[in-house]
Amino acid sequence: MEVTMVRVRYAPSPTGHIHVGNARTAIFNYLYARHEGGAFIMRLDDTDLERSTEENIDSMLDDIRWLGLNWDEGFLKGGDFGPYRETERKPLYDTYLQQLLDEDKAYRCFCTKDELEAERRKVEAEHRIYRYGGTCAHLSAEQVEKNIAEGKPYAVRLRIPQEDVVVHDLIRGDVEFKSEEFDDFVIARQNGIPIYNFATVIDDALMKITHIIRAEEHLSNTPRQVFIYRALGFDVPQFAHVSLILAPDHSKLSKRHGAVSVGDYRLEGYLPEALINYLVLLGWSPKDDREFFTVDELIKEFSLGGVGKSGAVFDKKKLTWMNHMYLGRKDAASILTILKGDFADQYAAAFGGLPEDKTLAAIDLTKGNAQVLPDIFRLARNIVQPDVVITDEKSQEVIGSPEAKQVLQYLMEHFAAIPFGQGDDAMSSWVEDLRNQIPLPAKKLYSPIRVALFGAKDGPEIVKLFLMLEPPSIHERLQKALAL
Repeated sequence: MEVTMVRVRYAPSPTGHIHVGNARTAIFNYLYARHEGGAFIMRLDDTDLERSTEENIDSMLDDIRWLGLNWDEGFLKGGDFGPYRETERKPLYDTYLQQLLDEDKAYRCFCTKDELEAERRKVEAEHRIYRYGGTCAHLSAEQVEKNIAEGKPYAVRLRIPQEDVVVHDLIRGDVEFKSEEFDDFVIARQNGIPIYNFATVIDDALMKITHIIRAEEHLSNTPRQVFIYRALGFDVPQFAHVSLILAPDHSKLSKRHGAVSVGDYRLEGYLPEALINYLVLLGWSPKDDREFFTVDELIKEFSLGGVGKSGAVFDKKKLTWMNHMYLGRKDAASILTILKGDFADQYAAAFGGLPEDKTLAAIDLTKGNAQVLPDIFRLARNIVQPDVVITDEKSQEVIGSPEAKQVLQYLMEHFAAIPFGQGDDAMSSWVEDLRNQIPLPAKKLYSPIRVALFGAKDGPEIVKLFLMLEPPSIHERLQKALAL
């Protein structure tokens, strides 16, 4: 089957939730495939049998689906180049392993672990870099047969030609590796299981992968993979190695720096569109200074030419700010659906029994002040509950000030003049006219009203509070605040 279109793959080791670095790699592959009109393939590199449990596979797939990275072909979807799970492809690996042995491009190595370790110690004692000495590289056919007959275990090593390798990287340019850096490396262990480099080359070649977009930590594997491609007579695909995501101290981002997985951020209340937007900008630069992109806009704009070589620092505060902006723009109905699904217990505690229209109104009123989704429960509490709780010290100071007493007293005395039920414009004009009626700076005028009605000096617009809350509730809140 002749394949000419772009084909990229995401091939994770399914050992649990996806690290944000791996998520960004998946996103880059997805965007590149969509931009080029190509195919995005999902393959499982699940040879870590101890950790590649069905539960961990489900967690990984949940993360991918939550991000909206729908794959065109691969695991669970099928296609022309399956199976798409590494543990189901061993007969293919065995076939190509035998081909290399038959062509004398690989050989059986009967060296024991102790023999190899002794060889290593001797070389290191001489202050030389260890390379396999080739003990088994030239065994006669008779000796090989004798060893096999005696039941001696063996690994399989690839014969490496004495030639340099130049990797043509679409992000980093040409990267040269000298021949002396390589020995005849193992491509299959003594238990017959192929090593990663061998299996992934066969998978990528047979699945007609045209572009391999992955983290820069795999760059050192690439020349070995090139040797395997050449030995098997496969075309070498194009490579693009993406820089690492760094912690604030410029070390590799890890669990010691806090949440690092997609699942963590979902549980903390981040939106998938915010996380995608933020991760893409860690390493990719658009042609202008825009910071906010829909996925469709990213597909249109994304190119590997915009991906930089340097590591990008993960700034959770910036991600949180971006999430805050996305929450403010998201419609209340969509937020309600997420809260019911991902935060069901908190939702029941905060909004249980409340009519949905009231819940939607509370969400709409408070979403613009939320940093993450669970903030809405805290922010909406003073909207949906009859009593107002003032928790922060600064808001308590505001409501206890002489200016607050002046403002609240005026509102109680002129309560009948508040234009309830007369529409947004009338309420907006009334709120604005308060500045003419009460000679105070805007902050000292409006902050006490917000604290009295909402329980915090920062929050929704005053007009929106008067429009949403029922007049009796507003009267009671003003009266209680005045008594504090």
